[in-house]
Amino acid sequence: NSNMNQELKYFVTEYFSKSGKALDLGCGDGTDVEGLKKMGWECDGVDITTGTDLNEVYSSSNAPYNLVYSNYVIQKLKTPESLIKTIELNLKKGGKFFLHTFDKSDKIAKKTYTKEFIKELFMGTNIHPESCEVLRVWDDEVGHQHYHQILQITGTKK
Repeated sequence: NSNMNQELKYFVTEYFSKSGKALDLGCGDGTDVEGLKKMGWECDGVDITTGTDLNEVYSSSNAPYNLVYSNYVIQKLKTPESLIKTIELNLKKGGKFFLHTFDKSDKIAKKTYTKEFIKELFMGTNIHPESCEVLRVWDDEVGHQHYHQILQITGTKK
């Protein structure tokens, strides 16, 4: 899939008046990293394929970032709280985070989450979810061609 996550693109356009530094946690083939670079962002991406296990808390040497995001990774982790700590650690004060995972109402995904469970992961951190919504998103990957119920969580580091 050569297209950047459209909800991420919209979020970035909506909440940032100018480009900055972003970190992709679980960047896969780098589609979103490349998409942000085209939008003028400085962007780093880490993934299990680049040797970063996000079950462990990760600290980037380029931190802090204006934006830290992670799409469809948290549901693959044994320790989802590590991802939340990683977001907190790498985000600058006042910076934004963006998270996509599969909502409980999704019938296709193997692992799903409720809004309540995700919100609990943020308890005791300096990062606060400001929006937690369920979106219907078309999956156009080869062999997929169906809708998913996506949980989108965004917010700010206080």
